[in-house]
Order: sequence, then structure tokens, then C-alpha cells
Amino acid sequence: MSGANRMSGGMSRSMALCAAAAALATAAAMTPTPALALPDAHHHARHHTPTPAEIARSKRIVDRRVRQVSVAEAAVARAKQQLTALSNTAEVAFEAYDGAEVKLKAARHAVSIAHRVLAGANRQVRSGQAQATAFATQTYESGGLSSIDAYLGAGGPAELVARVGAVDEIATSEHATLQRLQAAQIYHGVVSRRTEVVASRAHAAAVTASRAKAAAAAAVKAQTTVLDQLNAKQGQLRTLLSNARANTSKLERARLAALARARAAAARAARRAAAAAAASSPSPFSGSSGSTAGTVSVSTEATAVADAESQIGKPYQWAAAGPETFDCSGLTMWAYDQVGVHLDHWTHDQWAEGAHISRADLRPGDLVFFALNVADPSSIHHVGMYVGNDEMVDAPFTGVDVRYDSIDRSDYIGAVRPYQR
Repeated sequence: MSGANRMSGGMSRSMALCAAAAALATAAAMTPTPALALPDAHHHARHHTPTPAEIARSKRIVDRRVRQVSVAEAAVARAKQQLTALSNTAEVAFEAYDGAEVKLKAARHAVSIAHRVLAGANRQVRSGQAQATAFATQTYESGGLSSIDAYLGAGGPAELVARVGAVDEIATSEHATLQRLQAAQIYHGVVSRRTEVVASRAHAAAVTASRAKAAAAAAVKAQTTVLDQLNAKQGQLRTLLSNARANTSKLERARLAALARARAAAARAARRAAAAAAASSPSPFSGSSGSTAGTVSVSTEATAVADAESQIGKPYQWAAAGPETFDCSGLTMWAYDQVGVHLDHWTHDQWAEGAHISRADLRPGDLVFFALNVADPSSIHHVGMYVGNDEMVDAPFTGVDVRYDSIDRSDYIGAVRPYQR
């Protein structure tokens, strides 16, 4: 078989083994973990696991709060509509009040004018009466008028005619004045009665408008108070809803955390059991170290470890070798490539590309391998880079990002320190 064909076939087999391992790990993760007893009462008090019934009750409270908030929102909407209608009615009442006040002012002005007209007429009458009284008094004091006096007087008949004309003129003026007074009184009576009626009606309308204005303002104020109360109630219910949702979320997170703790505890127990089993029947390839001549230096391994750790958090992708995604052998190949050391992209080749190191002699940067059968290197399915403290950095399987993992596993077959090449 040519080198290219061997590499292609080897990569296909390695990829198949990695995929199979990923499927097994996924199935194991999906298998329900039996409930674990908590170590003591103190631990139980700190990590109470909410039951499904508690979460269901909390969700029912949330549903009830949602309905209450919905009812409150509808009530607020209705109150707002009523307030708008009342505000419109109040605006009409205010405008009617303003109009009534304008009409009342005009009516009072008309009454005032009528009174001034009558006063003027009265002044004219009094003036005419005064003139007539003065003439009559003068005539009486002079002894009156006689034809003999007129003829015998110094002026003779001509003076008599003049004096009679003056009397007629005064009488005519007084008569005209009296007529104007009567006309003014009649006009004043008509106008006064009309203006008083108008003023009375305007006053009554103003009183009615004032009452309507006060009633409308009171209704708006009362409805505003109702709306404020409904808004406050709605705010309280929204706070209760928010608290109920937060409590439900808290319970759900607490339950998920408790389940995660239980799974982690189970995984730790499984690793301890696997480590114990591995200790009782270790891989024949992990007991002693071979010759390390030609292998990489401590500093080279440390740099490769730092490069591998810098990729933590990047996603797993089958057959990928970076720089954004990796599979297991792709990560170790990429990390050593950064320090100038060549490795093939296949776990089986990497198993043969360095000196085999015992578990006791492991140092950061050594490659650690895992197999379906720890006595058969051909069943190797996973590789990681040892970082110390029985941990490695690796690209585990589909759906899991590059991370730290323990090497205390029952499928640990051995370790390799790469050759410098």
C-alpha cells in the first residue's frame, strides 16, 4: 500500500473511530442519570433541588398573574376612554360657560345704556320745567300782561306782540320737552324691560353653565383619580408578574444546576471507578518508558501545550485541524506544528511518532491515547495533550468545544512523547 493510500485509509479509520467514540459519549450523556443521595443535610440545605411540582405551581402563578395583568390593562383602557369622553364633555361645558358669560356681560351693558338714555331725557325735562317756572314767576311778579299795559307802555303795541311771542315760544319748548320726556320714558320702559329680560335669562344661563362646568370638572377629576388607581394597581400586578416569572426562572435554573451537579458527581464516580479498574488491570503499554532519545524538549512541549490551550472554546469538527475547528488528532497536530514538529493527522500514526512514556513519567506536552481495547493499539480512538495533574486538553466529540478533560479513564492505553522532526 502506498504512503498516500495508507494515510487516507488510516485517516478514514481514525475518523470512524473518533466518530464512534463521539456517538458513544453522546449516548452516555443522554442516558438518564440515577438520582444521587446528597452527602449531608448541610449540603441539601444549600442545594435544594426544586421538584417538577414546585416548578409547575410557580408556572400556574405566572399564568394567573398574566390573566390579572390582562384584566387590569383592559380596565385601564376603558378608564382612559371614559376620561377622554368626559374631557370632551367638560370642554363643551367650559365653552358654553364662556359664551354665557359673554352674553350676560352684553345684556348688562345694554341695560346700562338704557338707563343712561332715560337719565338724559330726565335732565332735558327738568331743564324745560325750570325755564317755564322762571317765566311764570317773572310774569306773576310783574303783574302779568294786559292790553292796556302793552298799549301804554314805552314800546307800545310792538312790545306787546314780542312779549306774547316769547310766552308762546316758552310754552312750545316746554311742550316739546315734555313730549321728549314721555318718548324717552316709553323707550326706556321698552328697552329696560327687554334688556332686563335678556339680562335675567343670561344670568340664568350663566348660572346653569357654571354648574355644568363645575359638574364636568368634578367628573373629570373623579375619573382621573380612578385612572390613577387603576394604573397603580396595574403596576402592582406587573411587579407581581415579574416576580413570579423570576421565581419560576430561578426554580428552573436551580433544578438544572442540581441535575448538572448530579451528572457531574456520577461522572466523577465513574472516572474514579475507571481509574481503579485501570489500576487493577493497566494497559500493557503504560507501565514503562522506552528510550526518549530524539524526542522534543521540555520547552518545546511547554510551548505546544500553550498553543493547544489557546484553542480552548473552539468547536469540534470531524477531520478538522484548525485554526477555527478541530478533531482530536487535528488539535495535537496543529499545536505541534506551531513549534515546528510534524505529526500526521491520524491517532494511529501519532501513536507511532514518538517514544512511549509510562504514566509515572508523564510531563506536559506528551500525547495521551485511549482505545476501545487497552491491549490493542489498533483500537485507539482518541488522543489528547497532557497538561499535568492528570488532565489533558482535547477536542472531545461533536457538540463539545475544545476543553480540559481528565485522563483517569478506563480506556487509557498509554502515552507518547513526539520525536523532534
